[in-house]
Amino acid sequence: MSSESPSTTSGPPPASSWATPPEFYLDENSVSRSVRRLLAGLGYLVHTPAELFGSRDEALGAADERWLPLVGQRGWLVIACDIRIFERPHEYEAYLKAKVAVFLLPGESRIEERKGLIACNLSAMCSEASQLRSGVWRLTAHGLDPYEAPAAKKKRAQRPKTIGCGFYRETLRLDLPSHVRPAL
Repeated sequence: MSSESPSTTSGPPPASSWATPPEFYLDENSVSRSVRRLLAGLGYLVHTPAELFGSRDEALGAADERWLPLVGQRGWLVIACDIRIFERPHEYEAYLKAKVAVFLLPGESRIEERKGLIACNLSAMCSEASQLRSGVWRLTAHGLDPYEAPAAKKKRAQRPKTIGCGFYRETLRLDLPSHVRPAL
């Protein structure tokens, strides 16, 4: 008789494993009946663009600037494939204002791969939600991978250089009386 305990494989956590289970919003690019059934079958509430806007026709092609604030107000987690949200400055600003948690699936993935990635990352996704953190993560077979948006990198690169005290040179020249300005 072996002293090893039998191996147990656990599946994705059901909604009942959380005090307050998160609700999910499936962006139109990641919506599939299979993904929705997976999450709903585990007891999670799953929302779609058609539900958010009242009809499929109203939701079709809705601008990110339109749906992100609505989803953010409701506190839903976003599952998406559209990485362009984070590349276009106006869409990135809408994301920042909405303060949502976004989980990105690979854009060229098949339905079975998407379901597998959601299943193996669901616990980590719910943990992020329980911390009420906004952010962007890629779903990978090895876990959640934090994603830094290209628009965030561009924004940082456009900031003027600072001097030792942390003020911008221009700010020092314009905002301080001449008798307190350091010699530059």
